[in-house]
Parts: sequence; structure tokens; C-alpha cells
Amino acid sequence: MKDMVRRTHVRISCWLVFLGISWLADAAFAQSASLSTNSPQETFPQTPTETVLAFYRLLREQRLTEAFRLHVCNPAVEKLTDQQLAELEPEFLRLIGGIPEKLVTSGETISGENATVFVVVPDKATSDGQPQMVTAPVGLIRVDGRWLIGDHETRELALAHGSNFFKLSEEGVFIRMAQNEDAMARLLTQLLEIEQVFARNNRGNYATLPELVAHRNQFREDIARVIALLETGEIFGHTIEIVVSPNRRDFAIYAVPKRHNYDGRYSFYADRSGVRYRNHGGARIEKDTPGSKLLN
Repeated sequence: MKDMVRRTHVRISCWLVFLGISWLADAAFAQSASLSTNSPQETFPQTPTETVLAFYRLLREQRLTEAFRLHVCNPAVEKLTDQQLAELEPEFLRLIGGIPEKLVTSGETISGENATVFVVVPDKATSDGQPQMVTAPVGLIRVDGRWLIGDHETRELALAHGSNFFKLSEEGVFIRMAQNEDAMARLLTQLLEIEQVFARNNRGNYATLPELVAHRNQFREDIARVIALLETGEIFGHTIEIVVSPNRRDFAIYAVPKRHNYDGRYSFYADRSGVRYRNHGGARIEKDTPGSKLLN
């Protein structure tokens, strides 16, 4: 989960992180015509590499409407008003300096509906003042038969938030969301251990969350402090509940985001077999919910 969340940080702390450099912007955003639907229609590229090169070229040509048809953030871009574009323009203009004059690719890999294109970009300057070139990956997904730059998680957020997507990103909402998910994954793993300790001390019986809070003095001081934080049943932007079986010999932990796509995307389920998670629209998941993944 930590690796997954770390990747999510890179993906959705969007001013579109493209090749490790925020390449969302171009001076063309100052020109409303560049987002007009009257611009010539671009034939959609057929391969991941063609998609990356076309996206870059269209940005350089200030044809942003066409460029963002090749990106997962297009649903959000399409919803922006002229006023919202004007408000975002300073940030877009600031980021233009990160765009190199020429983009070189060094290969691509395709796995099902996902692909990675490797591009060569300048990194730190060497001692003689020349930029050191490094290879960076650009991820793509295939949607309705077309390759788009980005990932499913970012596309879902762009669809969910529309014109508010960039504002929320600038405010750090998506970074906090990923941090909440990371913290919840670690907490649930810790709660599994806490339940085992409680059972050893209480004749094999497991505890609900209120019972853990009430008996937190059975634990070390540092663990007791963690349990005390759960008294309200809310933590890290999620609500959490522990359900025990009638004979108290088994238990399940449920955690869901308070506001789906704001406080978190993933719902969690945990029992003695481990922690599972899935983007389930803010609803609970069970052990056998299709599409859920086991936390590594």
C-alpha cells in the first residue's frame, strides 16, 4: 500500500506530473482560442509512443484542446470556464519553463490496457554546465480503444470533480487523500495485531472498537494512545468499525472514507487474513468483494 500511495502522490499531485516535471501548462492558456472547439481535429495516435509525442507536440503548438484529448485529465479541462482558465493561467505560465525543446523516446512497454513510454529528458547540470540526460517513464492507459497519458485513478478524480479538479489539486486535497489512505492502511495492520493481543489476554475473545477503547489500559502506553484516538470511530478522514462474531472468536474491521474522492478513494476490510482495499464508491467492502486487493 505504501508503494501504491507513493505512486498516487506522484500521479495526482497534479499540475499533471508528466515525466517528473509538471507539464500541464503552456502560454497558450492565455489565449482563449487555443481551447476553442474550432481548432483542426487531430487524428488519434495508434500507439503509446505516438500518443506521448503527439501530446507534447500539440502543447508546443498551443493546441491544448487537442492535446488534452490525449490525457486522462481531459474531463476536467473540458469543464473549465473562461474565468477558471484565467485564474489558473499564472500557474500554467510558470510551469512552461519545464518543457524541453525536443522530446526523445527510447522505447515502450505494453501490458494489457496499460503502457509505459520511456523518454529522455534533461536532469541536473554536469560540472561543465551541460544538462545530464536521464530516462523517465510516462504511464498510459487504454480507454475505449485509445491510449491516454495518465492512470485510472486520476481519470476517475477528473470525472468526479470536473472543473474543481485543478483547484482541489492546488489546495493539496488529493495529496492529503493519499496520505489518509496510507495512514489507514498502516493503522488497520496495527489493529490486527492489537486484536490478537487482546484475544490472548481475554480467553480468545476479540473486541469491538468501543471495547478496545474501554480496555486500552491492557496495552503498552504507546498502543493505548493509538486506541484512544479511535474513540469517536473517525480517524484519517475515515469512519471505522470493528464487528465481532456472536461467539467473539472472529472479527472484521471496516473503514470507509467520510467523503469519497475527498478524504479517500478506498474502502478497507481487514480480518485475520490481512487487509483488503478497493475503490467502491465510498461503500463498505467485504472479504469477497470483487476487485478488492490484498495489502502487501
